[in-house]
Amino acid sequence: MGHINIVEPRTRTATFTICALSIACWVCNSWSSAQTSHPKPQTGSVAKTAPAKAAQPATSATALKTKFHPFEVMDEKQGLVVSRVAAPQDWKTTSQVTWRYNDFYQPVYVSARLEAPDGSSWTEFYPAEFFVWLDRAHDRAPLGPGGIGGIHHPNITLPEAMVRYVIAPNRRNAKNLHILGYRPVNNLPKAFSHLNGASWPPGEGICMRVQYELDGSSVDEEFYAFMPQLVTIPSQNAQMPGAEYHRQMFLVHSLGAKSGKLESARPLLGFIATSVEPNPAWQKRYGEVQKMQTDYYNRAMAQGYANIRAAGERSRQISAQNDAFLQHIDAGLAASRAQSAAASSSYNASSNEEFYKNADAFDQGIRGTEHMQDQFGQVSDQYTDYNYHWTDGYGRFVHTDNPNLDPNKYLNGNYQQMTPVR
Repeated sequence: MGHINIVEPRTRTATFTICALSIACWVCNSWSSAQTSHPKPQTGSVAKTAPAKAAQPATSATALKTKFHPFEVMDEKQGLVVSRVAAPQDWKTTSQVTWRYNDFYQPVYVSARLEAPDGSSWTEFYPAEFFVWLDRAHDRAPLGPGGIGGIHHPNITLPEAMVRYVIAPNRRNAKNLHILGYRPVNNLPKAFSHLNGASWPPGEGICMRVQYELDGSSVDEEFYAFMPQLVTIPSQNAQMPGAEYHRQMFLVHSLGAKSGKLESARPLLGFIATSVEPNPAWQKRYGEVQKMQTDYYNRAMAQGYANIRAAGERSRQISAQNDAFLQHIDAGLAASRAQSAAASSSYNASSNEEFYKNADAFDQGIRGTEHMQDQFGQVSDQYTDYNYHWTDGYGRFVHTDNPNLDPNKYLNGNYQQMTPVR
């Protein structure tokens, strides 16, 4: 149910092109018996299945026999309806619209759930997510939400985003949850040809199936999402070189049912999902909020650059005043160089080794890195911001503070935890 916020590859201070829709999606490809059983995964990966074909909105016999009423997702803060969904007449419906005006990238979060009276099946929609990070030389923030509305997670992949930021937080109370597998659904946006106004960039879609226990019943649930390709925004300011990277995740929703009833409930759940109609008035209001945020951010950035220039001029003045003092220091150093040379000749091999060891430790401390060794004995420097470092030994790394995170569950390759070099 998350809105769509497509950012064109421009500088962050430019006015963004916004396409705000609150829509959901459904692909009615059923899983084969081999897919619903726990598949045998490849080494270090989540089992993948064949690509799914794009589905068209379908009206099943079950849906035709069901009486519906329009369920309106209400934005209380703006006093507007975000969108409406065809809800079965006796179903329970809930929604939430949360505004965070200080979040520049993602100022609003929309979610909704439609559930059968007995809780046996449901369609649920989750907020869109915005992932942002900087180039390696300047990126030092911890993983997770923060800053001005984005989730900081360098080089995030769609499977990892689904597991970490959708399934884990929204199914934290589930028992014995395990991922059966996932399949690519790259043409997922084609399921929304009946909704006008959304111009979709190239990207990748996913359907990830999970099983777990809830209130004593077994549950099957499929989670869907679409993630456009990586957007790279080079810095336009010589004083702040580098680049900023964006990835966004849209159409995030799930179809779920208890006691093995997902396949039979799928037609109705899919009909509900594809019935969403966005409210143009709310879309316009969202665009107005984004424009105000962008204008405010541009003013703040301009003031920041002015402060930087003023600080630079003051620094040059201080530097000129210190020149005479530094010349005096240089004269004193020249007088002591002969003594220093004589003292250094008395160093033996062991003291030299200790000197370079201390120098390396100082360098590592300044850069915030440590020497880590992979499964093949190769040594590389990894940032100390994270407690655990995983690698496949071929240049791909996963950094985390979660001791229970195993990248082999959702990434291809044989990832092993790196060890410190002593």
